[in-house]
Amino acid sequence: MKSNIISIVINDLTKTYQKNKGIESITTDFKNGTLNLLVGHNGSGKSTLIKCIMQVVNYKGKILKKKYRIGYAPENYVMPDFMTVKEFLIAIGRIKDLYNPYLNLELDEYLSIFDIKSKLNAPIRSLSNGMKQKVNITQALLNQPKIIILDEPLVGLDFNAQKLLIKKIIELSKNYLVIVSTHFPEKFNTSRKRIYKFNQGKLEC
Repeated sequence: MKSNIISIVINDLTKTYQKNKGIESITTDFKNGTLNLLVGHNGSGKSTLIKCIMQVVNYKGKILKKKYRIGYAPENYVMPDFMTVKEFLIAIGRIKDLYNPYLNLELDEYLSIFDIKSKLNAPIRSLSNGMKQKVNITQALLNQPKIIILDEPLVGLDFNAQKLLIKKIIELSKNYLVIVSTHFPEKFNTSRKRIYKFNQGKLEC
């Protein structure tokens, strides 16, 4: 029988910057079916761990994961501000090998969830920070990635947008591997969450 388990296994992971250790000797794992929440103050190591998983920084140690599609929404994502929202999302869809009619179907779903249809033809540079965050999250979710990593996704969103996003994240975590860094773990109302607490580059629990 084919296994439905999606996992990331981390063994003795360390990332050192010039003046400090971003993370030190982290050993843990993440699995689908659980909402994996990274918590801790700014600079505690949450984002550094995510960057290591995404292979955007060098590190020491091992990260074991199969080559699943990954959807990634970084904190403070810098998007090409000369493009419209529609141009940007179509470009991301094509990068992810997602074409019509499937691209339009997924865009319709997420544009409705995040209420950004009215901004489709607006230049990205004209968007508010909250609207940019909605576009950032939308691009991460395109093409149904098996692994979804969201770095501080609630930042910049109003109450209603947060509520809708949290509902979608909890729904996705039932089948996909979802990792979310957040300062507000209490907002994710599910019994299936697992909290990873970071402090000064170390994982406390």
